[in-house]
Formats: sequence, C-alpha cells, structure tokens
Amino acid sequence: MPLLCQDWSIADGIGGPSGRRGSEGHASQSPDDNLDLRHRGWNDRRVFRDRIQAGGGLAAALPDLRGRPNATIIGLARGGVEVGAEMARLLELPMDVLCIKKVPMPGYPELAMGAVAPQGERFTNRRIASALSTREIEAAYDAATAEARAMDERLRGGVPLNLAGRIAVIVDDGAATGASVRAALAAVRNAMARQLIIALPVLPQPAAERMARECDRLVTLRAPQRFRAVGQFYEEFPPVSEERVRQLLLEHQPAVEV
Repeated sequence: MPLLCQDWSIADGIGGPSGRRGSEGHASQSPDDNLDLRHRGWNDRRVFRDRIQAGGGLAAALPDLRGRPNATIIGLARGGVEVGAEMARLLELPMDVLCIKKVPMPGYPELAMGAVAPQGERFTNRRIASALSTREIEAAYDAATAEARAMDERLRGGVPLNLAGRIAVIVDDGAATGASVRAALAAVRNAMARQLIIALPVLPQPAAERMARECDRLVTLRAPQRFRAVGQFYEEFPPVSEERVRQLLLEHQPAVEV
C-alpha cells in the first residue's frame, strides 16, 4: 500500500488553503495538495538547456533543505545523477546513486512493464504485465534485477543504501510513466528513510497527481498535459556514461564509500 503524503508546500502562490502544521513545520492538507508545480505558466514548448540547469531549478525550489545535516540527494542512474549533482552542489548536501532498471516486455524492448532496484524492490504496471504469465514476468524481473545489481556493483561497490532517519530526495531528469521513480520509492523506504521527497524537472500532470499520493513531498518544475518523452523538454539531452556517474558521485560527497 502506498505511503500517503501528509505535507505540502506553497510554490509561487500555488497551493491549497492553509492547514494544520505537521511535525516538520510544513502545512498538512489532503494528499492531492502535495504538488509543488513551479513555473506553471511556461509554454509547453519551453525546454531546459540541459540537466545541470534543471538541477539548479530544483535546488531553487527546495531552499529549506540547504545544508540540512540529515538530508541526502538520491540520483537515479544515469541521467538523474547529473540533475542530482547540481542540486547537491547548490544545496550543500551529500549525494548517493540508485541504479534502477526498467523491465521491458519480452519481445518489445521499448515497452516497459515496470522497473526494479538492485535489492529487488519493484514497480509493475499491471495493465501491461497482464498479457504475460507469472513465469514470464518473473523471468523478466530476474534479468533486470541482475542488471541493476551489476551496475550498482560497478558504481557503488554494491553497498546497500543506508538512509535510516534521513530525508531522502529522489531525483531523476524527468519521468514519463513514473515506473523508475516508484521502484526507487520502494528501495528508499526499505533503506529506512524518515521522509521521502521526489524532485523532478518534468513529468505529466496526471502522473504528478498520482505520484504525489506516494511520497511526503513532490516538487516538479513542469507538469504539462501534452507529453511525448522527457527529452523533448531539453535542448541538450545526451546519454550519461557510467564514468560520468562515478565522477559526480566522488565530487559530491557520496553517502557511501566507493
């Protein structure tokens, strides 16, 4: 059962009516009010220059986290790490990396039925997966989990996430379906994080409304109705290599030894 968000914050005058204060000092309201939709008036054709600019925008949206001793940026490998690294730099926070692998439909590599984390936490789109048998689903997840663990070993030495009592800020360069972010949420919960924040430069409005119910706080810079792919919102959207991820992880005070 998803964790319902309890906190919300007003961004640029956007938000619901005032509510009671929670233990962290945020106003508490219904789960639907957890959306922090910044720059809502931008034209749908407006794009970010690159992932670094997107990370700067997200950092500006989370000034209350600057220098917090109990907060960690969690960049999703690989593109989310560039966004997260800029956030970590500007907010003066440590950064760790979470290696999430999408799980493709057998025979249709471009169609993902879910995503999985290195320790096996998963999200499954049941509508897509319903076309497969249980054996086929498990085989696809086993293969993707092995890939996620292998990447985690290469990038982080395979050390399990340890976020006990910490604020975890899950960051990616955007989300279309949200499968990777939902698998990351499961992994971060299992790592015993105290508060779960999702920070994404862009994701579709319907996905934003659903995702806001599954975390403590969701911040996005763009939540358009029209959405084809994350890359359409960037002027520069090159692939991010594992070497680049290792470099950024070392530069931004990783929460684990590498």
